Amino acid sequence: MNETQNNEFHVCGVLVQSRPDDINAVEAGLLKIPGVEIHDRAEDGRLIVTIEDTEDAPASSSLADVYKVDGVLGASLVYHQWDVEDDQPSEGITS
Repeated sequence: MNETQNNEFHVCGVLVQSRPDDINAVEAGLLKIPGVEIHDRAEDGRLIVTIEDTEDAPASSSLADVYKVDGVLGASLVYHQWDVEDDQPSEGITS
C-alpha cells in the first residue's frame, strides 16, 4: 500500500461508457489499469467496473487513468467505500 494512504483501502464502483463498436478495445485497455475489474458489459457500450487500491496505485489514480483509455466516452463514479486496514494480526477464537 502506498505510504500516503495511511492504511486506507478504497473501492470505487464506476460506470464506463464507450461506443458499442469500441467496447472490446475499451475492455482490454481498462484491464491494463491496476486494480480494475470488469463485472458486466452491455452491447450498447456500457461497462460496470470496480477499482480497488493496489500496491502500485491508489484507486484515485486508476480512476483518472480510465479517462485516458482510447474509446472511453465517459466514466461516472457511482459508489465509493473506504476503510482502514488493520495491520495488527487478528486474535484467534479460543474456547
